[in-house]
Formats: sequence, structure tokens, C-alpha cells
Amino acid sequence: MAEEREREPSYAWVVVGVMFFAQAVALGVRGTIGLLIQPWEAEFGWDRAAVSLTASLGFVVYGLAQAFSGRWADRTGPRVIFAASIALLGVGTMAVSSIVTLWQAYAIFGVLIMLGIGGASSPTSAVAVARWFTTRRGLALGIVGAGSAAGQFVLVPVMAGLIGGLGWRAAFLWLGAGILVVALPIIVLLLRDDPSQAAGRASAAASDTGSPMPVAEILRHANFWWLALSFFVCGVTTSGLIDTHFIPYAQDHHVAAVTAATAFGVLSLVNMVFTTLSGAVSDRLGFARLLGWIYAGRAVTLVFLVFARDPVSLFVFAVAFGIVDFSTVAPTTALATVIFGRRSAGTVYGLVALSHQIGSALGSYAGGLVHDVTGSYAGFILAGAALSGAAAFMAWAISESPAPIRAAAPA
Repeated sequence: MAEEREREPSYAWVVVGVMFFAQAVALGVRGTIGLLIQPWEAEFGWDRAAVSLTASLGFVVYGLAQAFSGRWADRTGPRVIFAASIALLGVGTMAVSSIVTLWQAYAIFGVLIMLGIGGASSPTSAVAVARWFTTRRGLALGIVGAGSAAGQFVLVPVMAGLIGGLGWRAAFLWLGAGILVVALPIIVLLLRDDPSQAAGRASAAASDTGSPMPVAEILRHANFWWLALSFFVCGVTTSGLIDTHFIPYAQDHHVAAVTAATAFGVLSLVNMVFTTLSGAVSDRLGFARLLGWIYAGRAVTLVFLVFARDPVSLFVFAVAFGIVDFSTVAPTTALATVIFGRRSAGTVYGLVALSHQIGSALGSYAGGLVHDVTGSYAGFILAGAALSGAAAFMAWAISESPAPIRAAAPA
């Protein structure tokens, strides 16, 4: 216990709280894209595939930002990246209010906002958690990951109400201003890179020394590809399918936008609880084993969604899917750290997250395209269920043994 207290000082939980808040803000904004689809269709006459391409482009940018920010955080620490990303997010969110053309939607929401979200997301958090935590790493990652769900639980229903009352332009203008005035100062003042920056600490005992593993070396390991491919499926089925198309899917079945947004908020609330629990459970059960069961559960819930066409069944789906949604993040992040080492956590998880966002981009656009062609989301939802089943077997194929490291110059 004395060693644990030395390696995990009390300020570590302050860092967890700040990252929880930062991810709540960032991922909450990301969840608002579904609220813009029908207003943009009505105001500008854009078809759903064109609007969905905004999200698809955004997910690619988001993934690239995660890959670069994870590598940067491994080398320099997460504090500056978080602060710069939240500042960029605030400016981009305010700029949404000025959109009048499709290319502006792509540039502002698809690029500017997603760059900010990518920098303030899981790869950067993974570096901080790896530096501050050892024995309760899964729990810490679960709490931080729950921030993403908490942001969607609060922001998506609130923004649905604001859009209904003020219009989408004013709603995003006020949200962006709040990010700059409230969120940014909290991050600048309270976040620390490692224990050496906390009061009374003389050394960064919780962080390893040395350089991150070369990227070329990471790409040689089969475990990396199982992680990346399963997280690709995660992107297709969560950010691509549910985050982008759940609200329009409900509206297609004559469910009001506020009701659909509330169901999405319930999904996010359940997400928040089970993301935290998945981290704590994975510390005991094993990261790869739990991850596989989460994907298997997701396959079942997506099959149910095809038959969920009224408010009650949509709320049932929201609860069920919330259990198996963000709960993949903690075991996936922990596996990146356990297998490849704490000094490479940001790099590995950044690359795995890039795979996730490529899946998100394909899923977002494919969902809109399938809807335009067939008039329904059913075929795409069932494809997502099949992919989730495959991801379960990928996760179970992962070995948690540390990767052997060949001598090589840092990439």
C-alpha cells in the first residue's frame, strides 16, 4: 500500500477529474452532429448522404488528430495538448453559427471542431493515466472514459432544447462561448503532466523513462492489428452508426427530436456508469476477455434496434446499448499500455483510435448512403451487428503478454 500511495498520489484523482471534464466537453460536442442533420436538410436542401459526409470527414480528421496528439503527448506531456484542443474546440463551435454552405460545414464541423475533439480525447488521456497510475489504471481509464458519455448525456438533450427554442445558430454560438470562458481556464489551471508537477513531489515516480516505441516496431505486432481492427468495428457501430444516425432513425419512425435526444441522453448516462465499471472489472477479469464479451453484447443490441420503432423500445435499446458502447474504451486503452508499455501508450492508442475513426467515417457515410438508396437504416444496422460479432473474436485473440521490443532508433 505504501508503494501504491507513492506511485499514485492524491493529485492523480484531480487529474482524472479534469480529464473527465475535458472529455465530457469534447465528446459532448461531437454528439451534437445528429441534431444538425434535419435542420440542415430543411434549411439548405442538402440530402442526408451529403450531410453525413460532414461527420465522415470529421471522423477521419478526428482520428488523425488522435494519432498525432497521442504521439506528441508521449514525448511532451498532455497538458498543452488538452488546453490547445479545448481552445480550438470553443472557437470552432462558435463558428458553426456562421455556416451557410456545405463546404463551410465540412471545414468547420468536419475539420476545425474535430481537430479540437481529437486532441482532447482518449489517446492524450491515456498518456496522463499511464504516468499517474499503476495498480488502478483500468478504474482511472474507466472514469475518464465515462466523461465522454457524461458530456453526451448533458449536452445532447440540452442542445436539442436550445436548438428548438433559439435555433441551431444561436445554440452553437452560446455553447462555444461557454467552452472558452469555463472549460479552458479549468484545464489550464488544474491539469498537470506528471507527478513531478504536483505540489510536494520531487520525482515523476509514476512515469517511465525513455522514448516511445518506434511506430514501425508497433506495426509488426499481431496484437496491435487485433486491437486496431476490433476498434475499427467499434467506430463503425458507435460513432458512425449510433452517434450520427440514432436521432434521424428515431425521427424516421415519427419520434420527436427532443424525445430521441432524451433517449440518446439515457444511452449516455448508462454509458457513463458502465464505462467506469468496465475499467474496474477489467482490472480483475482481464482486458481482452471482457472486451470480447462487450462486442458480443453489442451485436445482440443492434439486432434489437431493427425492431425498435417507438419511444419505449428506443429507450430500452438506449439502456442496452449504453452498457456495451463506451465500455470498450477502458480495456482497449489498458491493452495498449499493458502490451506496449506506458511510454508508448499515447502512440499505440492514437493509432488504434485512428482506426476507430476511419470506421466511424465509413459508418457515418455508409449509413446515410444506405438510407438514401433503400429508404431505411435496417440493412446497415444488421451489417453492424455482424461486424460486432467478428470483433468479439478479434478481441479474444489478443494476448496480454508484453510485446518484445527490438532495438531501433525512435521513430
